[in-house]
Amino acid sequence: MQKSSRVRKRLTPAQRVKILSAYRRSGLPQRDFALQAGISVSALQQWLRKAAAAGEPSPAFIPVPNLLASAPPVGMYRLHLDGGVMLDIRSGFGSEELAALLA
Repeated sequence: MQKSSRVRKRLTPAQRVKILSAYRRSGLPQRDFALQAGISVSALQQWLRKAAAAGEPSPAFIPVPNLLASAPPVGMYRLHLDGGVMLDIRSGFGSEELAALLA
């Protein structure tokens, strides 16, 4: 029987946490990161599954600001004027009044 030239090393839980943290920060595909870290892709995927089952946040979640939160309500127009001035106008506002206001 031949012996494998590859020696399988066991990592401690602390080392796995450190590797997962580095993976999440890296932005690399799993295959590329695993190659750089010297681990198998299947080991990385297994650790990620275990971390997800333990309730750790998913690395795929990226918070995105709600840009619509600052949008004017339906039936309103928002004008952006020079100097950073914003003017909200309800639909149906008289055009003569608006012209006088803008003057």
